[in-house]
Amino acid sequence: LLATSSSNVVGALGDYSAEAAGLFNNMRTPAALIGGALVPIGILNAPTIQEHDSKRMKLLKKINIVIGVASLLSEILAVVYSSIAINKIAEVAQPQTTGVAQLIAEKHELAWLGTNIHFLLGMLGFSLIVGSKSFFAIGASMGRVTISWSIATFLQALAIVNRGIALGSGNEVKSRFASNFGILIVKYISYAYKASRGGVCGFAAFSVTIYAVWETIKTLIVSLNDNDDIKNVPAP
Repeated sequence: LLATSSSNVVGALGDYSAEAAGLFNNMRTPAALIGGALVPIGILNAPTIQEHDSKRMKLLKKINIVIGVASLLSEILAVVYSSIAINKIAEVAQPQTTGVAQLIAEKHELAWLGTNIHFLLGMLGFSLIVGSKSFFAIGASMGRVTISWSIATFLQALAIVNRGIALGSGNEVKSRFASNFGILIVKYISYAYKASRGGVCGFAAFSVTIYAVWETIKTLIVSLNDNDDIKNVPAP
C-alpha cells in the first residue's frame, strides 16, 4: 500500500477521494499523538551529560537526544504531508479511478510516501526513546532489560512494516517498487529530491538535511575521543 503503480488495473471507475483522505488521516492522528509525547519524554526530559559519566554514557546520551529530536521532526513532517494532501483532495477535483490505491499512486504518491515513512521513522524512534528512558533513570542493570524490550519491539515493528510493503496494494494495483522499508526510503529520497528542484525552500531543506546528517555523524565520531564534553554543558 505504501508504494504503488497504476499498471494492470481492472475494475469499475469511481470516486475514491473520501477513502484517500481517510487513509491520510489514519496516519496524521497517531503522528500528532506520538509527536506530542516525544516533546516531554525525548526532549524536555532528555538525560543531561554529567561530569562523572563515562565516555560511553556521554555518547549514548548524545545519541538519545538526536533520536528524540529526529523522531519529533519526522512526525511533524508526517502531519504536514498528510494535512496538505487532505486539503488538496478536498479542494481539487480528483479523477475517477478503479480504487483508492490507484488514486494515491497517480496523484498523491510523494505525499503518501512521505506521510508513511516519516510516521514510521518517528514511531520507531519513539520506541527506542521509551526503552532508553529507564536505562538512564535507573541504571544499566535494569535498564538493559527495558532497552532490550525496546529494541526487540523496534525490530519486530520493522519486520511488520517490511512484510506489509512486500505485499503491495492488493490485486487492483500492482506494486511498482520496494520490497522492504530501506528501499522505500531510498525511493522516497529520490522523489523528494526531484520535487525539491522546483523551489528554493525545498532545495534548501534538502541541502541543510545533508549538512545536518554530516554534522551529526562527525560529532558522534569526535565524541568517542572527547573527554571534555562536560565543559560545554550549561549548568542546571
